[in-house]
Amino acid sequence: MSGTISRALSRRTMLGGMAAAGAATLWGIPGAKAAPALASAYPSILKFRVQREGSPIGYVMERYRAEGDDLLVDVFIAFQVKLAFITVYRYEHRAREVWRDGRLIRLDTITNDDGDAQQVTGRAGSGGFSIEGPQGALTAPADILPSSYWHPNFTEQSQMLDSQKGRILEFNIAKLGSERIEALGQPVEADRFAMRGDIDLDFWYDADRVWQKMAFTIKGGYMEYTRVEPGPQDAGLFGSPLSTGVSMPPLGTA
Repeated sequence: MSGTISRALSRRTMLGGMAAAGAATLWGIPGAKAAPALASAYPSILKFRVQREGSPIGYVMERYRAEGDDLLVDVFIAFQVKLAFITVYRYEHRAREVWRDGRLIRLDTITNDDGDAQQVTGRAGSGGFSIEGPQGALTAPADILPSSYWHPNFTEQSQMLDSQKGRILEFNIAKLGSERIEALGQPVEADRFAMRGDIDLDFWYDADRVWQKMAFTIKGGYMEYTRVEPGPQDAGLFGSPLSTGVSMPPLGTA
């Protein structure tokens, strides 16, 4: 890790205790702001092309929609790594987040990690955010953010809920400066942030705090999310079953 990142992360550690109280002020978002307004800077569908070592392998998408006073965020992830036209690794993930009064009140996810089936449920309660996942039950802080990366306060966090495995990940985040990146086929000025800890990755947000790019290394391969325009068929993919036949639970279930 470079000295610049190390100094920035050390500063981030000292400021960690201020994040929970000050994040809304730093972003200009009052704590009582209605949930649908949290995603007001986003399009209805945010889409990324996923590349591994420069080769396209799939897509990540998020959809934002209001239902009454609630904000619903749906996540669709599907990619596969092929070798000589044979699929050697497949990853599929579906998630639904329900936000009310600026807080996550419900989370449901299903995942097929190359044949390993995983499911997570989370519900807000009086004692925090209760989670059931592959690693058992736990209670997270009431203001926990899930690992969908869209939330405008995300860069002020020091922990998040792993939506795939239902565990709490801890980390430090440092702002590395502004860069010109490609998004939607054109150059965009965006701030780059480095996350280091239980998970290591870099991500970029524009001046409106809209997520624009992500990069990380996993299983020996360099992965990059590049923002692209959604197509007319993409809306129908949210909530679709995994290739294993597993489907998301209906929204009305407990």
